[in-house]
Formats: sequence, C-alpha cells, structure tokens
Amino acid sequence: MRALTRALLVLVGVLLGFPALLGAAGNSEYQVKAAFLYNFMKFVEWPGDSLNAAGTITLGILGKDPFGEAIEEVRGKTAKGRSIAVVHLRTPEEARECDLLFVCASEKGRFAQILKAVQNYRVLTVADQEGFCQAGGMINLVSVKNRVGFEVNVAAATRARLRISSQLLKLARQVVE
Repeated sequence: MRALTRALLVLVGVLLGFPALLGAAGNSEYQVKAAFLYNFMKFVEWPGDSLNAAGTITLGILGKDPFGEAIEEVRGKTAKGRSIAVVHLRTPEEARECDLLFVCASEKGRFAQILKAVQNYRVLTVADQEGFCQAGGMINLVSVKNRVGFEVNVAAATRARLRISSQLLKLARQVVE
C-alpha cells in the first residue's frame, strides 16, 4: 500500500509540475508523457492470465516514435513487480503481444484498424490524439495550457478486462463511460 501511495504522489507531481518540467533544461513534453505511461502501468490491473510468463510488462510503440531517448527512462524500470520492456512495432497485429500500446500520431488515420486488431486482447491502448477515446481507445493524453492531462474510456478498458484504479480515474480530465 505504501508503494501505491508513493506512486500516486509521483503521478500527481507529474500532473501538477508539468509547466516547471517543460522549463527545465533537457525536458520535453514527451519525457512527461513517458512518465505518464510508466505510471499508467502502475495503476492498471491486468487479468492474471494476460501478463506474460517472462516477468515483463511490454510497452509497444506503433508508428513514428515521438519519444526519442525519453522512453529509455522507462525501459528496465519495474511496475507491478515486473520489468518493463519497450518494443517498436511495425503492424497492429504485433501489438497483441503487448500489455500497453502507445499509438503514435502517424497512425491517427488507422485508429479503427489498430483497435480492431487488439480488441480481444488485454492491451491497454494509449495515444495523444484528439478523438482517440471516442474511437474506442482507453487513455488519451491531452495537452492544455502547457499541462499534460488524460482522458479515460472506462468502457473500453472494461471490455478488455482491464481495471483502472479509482485513484487514477480521479486524476483524469475526463472519464468516458
């Protein structure tokens, strides 16, 4: 419980500290978004049968990667007692092997195809493009007035048998049922 509280405080710090983070040398919007992805892994429950036996949580990135080196800070960290692996994907079907899928802006025109490819899999889908949650995605990162926040589509997560922590839902800018 103490670790969960500490992780929640870090997430709140990321949410509230975004303008200061952008002003600091070497930080970027995608460093902050990478931190969000890491924290999402801590506040989402996957069914026991869906996490791989290798003891990793796999973060897949589909499309032209906007993170650059920022995503490397997530690689190898642990969430839910599992090491985080980061993989770059070429096709939506490859995302079926992931636990969290980040859909890049380059794939905006293919949301329906991508979401259909993972619809029967336990994959947390995340993007940072307007309309993603309305298209059936689970979490959409949004930037408003130099602050990063997020929207959550609870119904989409529930269909995938994923449980999003009520603590995380309280921090969302918008929750779509």
